Amino acid sequence: MFLMLSFMNDAYRCNFMNFSRNIRCLKCKADGPERIHENEVEMKKGDWNCPQCGFMNFASNKKCLRCPGSRPKRQLNPGEWECPSCDFLNYRRNRACLKCSCERPKGAATEYEEETWHRPRSSDTYKGRY
Repeated sequence: MFLMLSFMNDAYRCNFMNFSRNIRCLKCKADGPERIHENEVEMKKGDWNCPQCGFMNFASNKKCLRCPGSRPKRQLNPGEWECPSCDFLNYRRNRACLKCSCERPKGAATEYEEETWHRPRSSDTYKGRY
């Protein structure tokens, strides 16, 4: 990945293309942009910190990218379930995984099934007088 260093103050005017790992411009030797520290990065839903080394991993990673540690069990909201095939996080209304179409495992989300609203069937509607 490349990072364009562009120095706009009076002392430097450089548009040399540098690698992102360089802390100084290879052409004019000026300091590069300030690096962001790990604890200043905003985590998105599903991202996780490795319990062994503390490295922040994206939600799609099942194992830590820095060490051999595995992702800890996710904190699921009531009724949510993880696909056993692709590890995708599904909402309780999903009968099959939205990513790989694998059926929801038996017993997943059944605890809250009675709280799910279902459209009445035509046979369940009142057919009496108006």
